[in-house]
Amino acid sequence: MKPVKLGMVGSGNVSNRYFEQAGRLDGVQFVATCSRHIENAESKAKAYDVPRWYDNYETMMDQEELDAVVVTTPHSVHAEVALAALNRGLHVLNEKPMATSFEDCRQMVEAAERNKVIFMSLPYDLNPAIVTALEYLTDETIGKITGADVQLNIPGPPRDNWYYDKAVSHGGAILDCMVYPISRLITLLGPATSVTAEVNTLIPNRIVGGGKRIRSDVDDNATAIVEFAQGQHAVVRTLWGTSFRQNNTIIYGRKGTIALHDGGFPLVIHSPERPIPDAEQVSWRGIQECYAPKLRDSDLSEKDMMSHFIHSVRSGQQPKQSARQQLHVHEIMFGAYRSAESGQRYTLSTTFEPFHAMAGPEMFDTKSDYI
Repeated sequence: MKPVKLGMVGSGNVSNRYFEQAGRLDGVQFVATCSRHIENAESKAKAYDVPRWYDNYETMMDQEELDAVVVTTPHSVHAEVALAALNRGLHVLNEKPMATSFEDCRQMVEAAERNKVIFMSLPYDLNPAIVTALEYLTDETIGKITGADVQLNIPGPPRDNWYYDKAVSHGGAILDCMVYPISRLITLLGPATSVTAEVNTLIPNRIVGGGKRIRSDVDDNATAIVEFAQGQHAVVRTLWGTSFRQNNTIIYGRKGTIALHDGGFPLVIHSPERPIPDAEQVSWRGIQECYAPKLRDSDLSEKDMMSHFIHSVRSGQQPKQSARQQLHVHEIMFGAYRSAESGQRYTLSTTFEPFHAMAGPEMFDTKSDYI
C-alpha cells in the first residue's frame, strides 16, 4: 500500500478531526503542520506527534516531500493555500467553503484539472443516511420528484472571532452553514438551473459565548429557492437565530417522501402506497405509513472524509462528490448573494455529472402524463 505523506495548513479546532481520522488509516502520516503563528503550528504538531512545523505554507510545500495538503484555515485563506498546493502538483483536501468568491472556486477547480491532481472540497455527504436514501430515490418508492426543503439553523457560532467580521470572513451564514444543506440537496437531486434568495443581517448586536456583547455585520438570515430544470423548487434555509439546532432534509415525491435527520430518525420514508421491505414501520410527524429502513454500512473508502480522500489519492479516481459538483454547490451560494443584492433570479452556469443515476431526468418529469 502506497504511503501518503500529508501537510496540514491551519491549526484551529477543526483540524483535529483530520489528524484523528488519518491516525486510523494504514500508511497515512501527517509530516508537517503550518500556521501563521509558529507557536500554534508547533503546539498542534506536538499534540499529534507530527515531526515538523512551519509558519509559511509555501516553505512547507517546497521543503517537505508531500503527497497532499489539508487546508483548514479561515475561509478567506482557502483559495491561496489550495492554489499553491494544486499548482505544485499536490493533492488537496479543502475545508468548506471552497473559497470566498466564485471566481476563486473556479480557479481552484481548473488548477486541479490542469495539474491532474485530486481536489476534494467539503462538505462530505457520503454518510450512511444519504447513501441509503439514494436507494429509495426511485419512481417506484416516491414517484416523481415535486420539491424539497433543506435547512441548517443554529443559535449562531459561540466564538467571538472572525465569524462575525465580514472584512475577515467575507460572508456569514451562507458560506459557513448554508453550504451544508445545498450540498446535501445537490448530492441527492443533481444539478439545478437557478437560485432566488433573500439575505440579511437579522441580529447585528449579539450576545455570544460567555455573555460577551459584539457587533456583527455578516449575513445571519438566508432563504433561497433553488429551481431545477422541470420547475421543482427546493427551499433552502439557514438562520443564526434559533434556540436549537435543526439540520434536516426532506425530498417530496408525488407518491412518497424521504426525510433525513428529521423527527428523531436518521432516515424515514413516507410510503402510503406500498410497505418498505425490511424496514420498521413508524409514526413520523404524526403521520402513519412511514418506514425507517436499516442504514447501509458505508464502504470502507467512504467511512469518513479522510478515508475517501486517501482512497482517491491512491486510486487516482476523483471523489464521488467531484470538484465540479462542489463548484456547482458554491455557485448556488454565491448566486444567492447576487440574487439578494439584485432582487433578480440568478441563472446558474455550471453543471456536473452526478456519481449516481437515482434522480435522473425521468424522476423530474411531472408533465408528460397524469400523476
